Amino acid sequence: MSSACPPPQPPDPAKPLDVGNASAVAQTFRAATQATLEDPRRRGATMHLTGPGRIWVTGDLHDHGLNLRRILRATGLDNPVGGGTDQVLLQEVIHGPDQINGMDLSVRMLVRCAELKRRFPQRVVVLQSNHELAQLRGERITKEGVSVVEAFGNGLNFLYGDEAEDVREAMQDYLEALPLAARTHPATGGGVLMTHSLPAPKRIDEFDKGVLDRDTTPEDLAPGGSAYDLVWGRYHNLKITQELAEAWGVDAMVVGHQPAEMGWEAVAQNTLILASDHGHGQALPIDPEQRYTRDELIQALVPLASVTTG
Repeated sequence: MSSACPPPQPPDPAKPLDVGNASAVAQTFRAATQATLEDPRRRGATMHLTGPGRIWVTGDLHDHGLNLRRILRATGLDNPVGGGTDQVLLQEVIHGPDQINGMDLSVRMLVRCAELKRRFPQRVVVLQSNHELAQLRGERITKEGVSVVEAFGNGLNFLYGDEAEDVREAMQDYLEALPLAARTHPATGGGVLMTHSLPAPKRIDEFDKGVLDRDTTPEDLAPGGSAYDLVWGRYHNLKITQELAEAWGVDAMVVGHQPAEMGWEAVAQNTLILASDHGHGQALPIDPEQRYTRDELIQALVPLASVTTG
């Protein structure tokens, strides 16, 4: 008489994830997908963040492992079983500058961030970004003549071999589930909106500002869709940033996506670009109960190089 196989057990929270184990990686992506979709702070495509603790907002990471460790140390999330109450917002973690024989191995960074969401669902937010969306859709992004999407696929195949397709399917579901934005709600109104980017001025008339308040559709994520326009947009100006801040009822906006040599760059009067993927990378701890102007956000920036990792 045969007996049914027992269900797979969740990973031990005290043990680090083995990023080379295809089964564990696929299971982690699936658990993170569920945690992302079922997060009680999520309404539509937006995470509505409150305390306790500060929210550490980061810019593009692009597989910068040292800066991720610094971010986790600053928030207390480097402790496998938790510590503190601070939260972290992560974005664009894949497609780093270093490749090995045409392979990008940043799936390891992606699943580490998914593991953080699985382990600390109320303290971690990972946003949809243009590189993650390009990987989801299989679109071409070229850096120095190399397709980073293709190189990522090569790396995934190298790491997981015959089990790569299972990992890929679980990863695709996770990428599709990522929210478009997060925001704070101080008692006095306003707040800070965090999203990977904003639509380009030439797309603002077609952009559906309500995309943040509803579930994201495949059409939203395709070229010409409002989620696609949101994460790919550049060249923001005063008119666009003021129009969007008013429509969304926020005082200031924090985005990534665009290069910032010193880790930050001010846009118009109410928007701040963050970058966390190089030696001058910055993070932004904010109090979710406090209102901020753009200049007050700049004053709150923390250089990641100032954070020791032990």
